[in-house]
Amino acid sequence: MRQGRSVWRGTFMLEVSPHCLLRIGVCCCLMITGPVVAQSAKALYKQGETAEAKDDFEAALKAYGLAYAKKPEDLRYKVARDRVRFSAAIQHIHRGEALESEGHQKEALVEFLRALEIDPSNRAATQQVVQVRDQLDQEAGKLVSSGGPTAEDLDRPGPPVHLAPFSKERITLHMTEGVATLYQTVGKIAGINVLLDPELPLKRVSVDLQDVGMEEALRVLEGLSGTFWTATTSNTIYVAQDTRTKRTQIERLAVRTFYLSNATQQQDLNEILTALRNLFPPTTKIFSVMTQNAIVIRGTPDEIMLAKSLIQSLDRPKPEVLIDVYVMEVRKDKLRNIGISLPTSLSVTSSSSSTLSGIGSTSSYSYSIGQAAVELLLTDSDTRVLQQPSIRAIDGQKAMLKIGQRIPIATGSYTTATSTSSSAVQTQFQYIDVGVNLDITPTIHQDRDVTMKLAVEVSSQSGSTTISGVSEPIISQQKAEQMVRLKDGEVNILAGLVQKQSSRSVSGTPGLGEIPAIKYMFSTQETETVDDEIVFMLVPHVVRMVEVNIGAAQAIETGGSEAIQLNRISVPPASQP
Repeated sequence: MRQGRSVWRGTFMLEVSPHCLLRIGVCCCLMITGPVVAQSAKALYKQGETAEAKDDFEAALKAYGLAYAKKPEDLRYKVARDRVRFSAAIQHIHRGEALESEGHQKEALVEFLRALEIDPSNRAATQQVVQVRDQLDQEAGKLVSSGGPTAEDLDRPGPPVHLAPFSKERITLHMTEGVATLYQTVGKIAGINVLLDPELPLKRVSVDLQDVGMEEALRVLEGLSGTFWTATTSNTIYVAQDTRTKRTQIERLAVRTFYLSNATQQQDLNEILTALRNLFPPTTKIFSVMTQNAIVIRGTPDEIMLAKSLIQSLDRPKPEVLIDVYVMEVRKDKLRNIGISLPTSLSVTSSSSSTLSGIGSTSSYSYSIGQAAVELLLTDSDTRVLQQPSIRAIDGQKAMLKIGQRIPIATGSYTTATSTSSSAVQTQFQYIDVGVNLDITPTIHQDRDVTMKLAVEVSSQSGSTTISGVSEPIISQQKAEQMVRLKDGEVNILAGLVQKQSSRSVSGTPGLGEIPAIKYMFSTQETETVDDEIVFMLVPHVVRMVEVNIGAAQAIETGGSEAIQLNRISVPPASQP
């Protein structure tokens, strides 16, 4: 006899084998654990939502990733994970930029590397890592890696040559000697090598210098002797006669690319180019790269340095203003109903006389004679705000506000031949803006005043007419232009755009309502007069002013008219222990 268990069901007995019991147990376990796994993924998703709401994007990324790993068939978890991946990387990039601005390059590099680890496809993180590593290498003087220079290091162009900073030692010089002797004397005191051009004039110059710096002494010699010098190494100068030909032959040139951050229009870039080309000599090559929003300059190191200072002064964020616009409608509606309204149905009652009622109301009153009423109504409406937008505009750029609709008008027609004797006429249409159009061009001054050039147009469709079989709308239009100067937060009201519409409707008994003497007894005439006055209230709020550097307001010495020579501020070398 097969062993098993007997289960009673009412009056029946069911025999179950051990294998059946095992299968039932496994099925029950699967039924129980399945909802637990789904619930666990759901709980992780909720945890990620909570972290994302707190701007903890890295924790949210981890929670969403675990939820997606548990249920990869649920695309909702994948979308959430990919969404916060970008936000988590950007959060670390912003932290790194803040640390970099404070001078903590190493800590910033850690943040940028973490951002790159979270999102390897983030190009901004890659660029920041390369940039910070280059800065750290330059500060540490690691131009070559351990074991020798690489091919990349050998192909890297070097910076312009500059003289090493002079010491703070000051000299006193009283001599009348040849130009070569004077340069060699100063060079010996300053500890630099002096190379003389073979065509250097052999003339004697008297020099009387008392307590001057080394670089000042060299500049004085240039002016007295009609010569110039250029650095060939960090401790060597080359001296030649100051002529355009010699400068072209001897002066060492450099190339630098300047990327503009705030030139948003072609005109902005052209204005900076014009300023540079007017200030620099014709030998300086200046051109723009529109696609990169950049300016490339080839010139002497002094010209490159001056161009950097000028571009930093000119490439500034433009001022911005936020203008609160209130478009209000002041309406004076007069609705007057005069006459007697006869009933549409008659009924006979037991009353033998009519009743007069309704007297005593100040705003409206009516007379009732039987079922007839005499109405006289006068209503006035209040001012209401139609729109209340805010417009943010950049200095010198026009901002537009359009409220209304666009209606089609016919602009022309043409005839197309068909297979039959008749021809088809095709009409061309264009859409025009009807309603309220407001154009504002702000100019923000240094004292935070705002000058606004305003152009206001209020238009509406007042009717239609048929021209050549085509129904054309009749557009009524009112325009106003003015220029106002307001202080920050000052209110300006532009009014006077009035629209007046009148309409009259008659209802009553036909025929009798048209007899002049008794027409008010058998009809009602409704006359409606609507006076609309569009009022604009403008309130400017300055959001950003012009950012002016302290150095931009200071004068820069640029040398003579033939060549640009800057008076560099030298940093003395550190004293040796």
